[in-house]
Amino acid sequence: MSNHIGKLIVIEGIDGSGKATQTRILFEKLKASHLDVETIDFPQYTNNFFGRQVRRYLNGEFGDPTKVNPYLASILYAADRWESSDKIKQWLDQGKIVLLDRYYTSNLIHQGTKFSQDELEKFISWNEAMEFDTFQIPRPDLILYLHLPAAMAYDLITKRGQGHDGHDTLEHMQTAETRCQYLAAKLNWQTIECCDTTGLLPIEEIANIIWHALQPILEKNKIL
Repeated sequence: MSNHIGKLIVIEGIDGSGKATQTRILFEKLKASHLDVETIDFPQYTNNFFGRQVRRYLNGEFGDPTKVNPYLASILYAADRWESSDKIKQWLDQGKIVLLDRYYTSNLIHQGTKFSQDELEKFISWNEAMEFDTFQIPRPDLILYLHLPAAMAYDLITKRGQGHDGHDTLEHMQTAETRCQYLAAKLNWQTIECCDTTGLLPIEEIANIIWHALQPILEKNKIL
């Protein structure tokens, strides 16, 4: 459970699922509703020391990212979030809504692909102890999982010309999608379906689904 005044909302999903776009749209909608809102994305590749080390990891400087020990790799990501945690806590203590594009959940998804199902349970407990107990990052109030099939997300990344980092292989993304669906059910993430039988939903339609999903937490706390 969170113990802050504001609300911490995470937008999560595999690469190419539209997290950055939907975070931006939600930020603008909350602003237009005259709500006090801040946003930050992870990893902080340029602003944080550990964020820069994450970039080196993804670039393969420490070995093949898919083969680096997941416990060690997770520490880099967690330390990056820790570097930004004071700022996030300050915003929450001020009663602000804080939107995060990725959070501790990304460790569970991406490093979680390196474990068998039985080993994954142990890793989930270890990672949450590291992030919440040792690094003391704030707990989220709501996690929105953007579900997009891995093959579709992979094609979108390719068409955008973004290039593929160490976690952007189709095989990794397929395993990450499986992990996301398991974690969403286990940890009570709210799943946002980003496609239907006809294909990818329009960006604004996805944004409206997200906005609707957010209403209970805003109304419950008399924020909106």
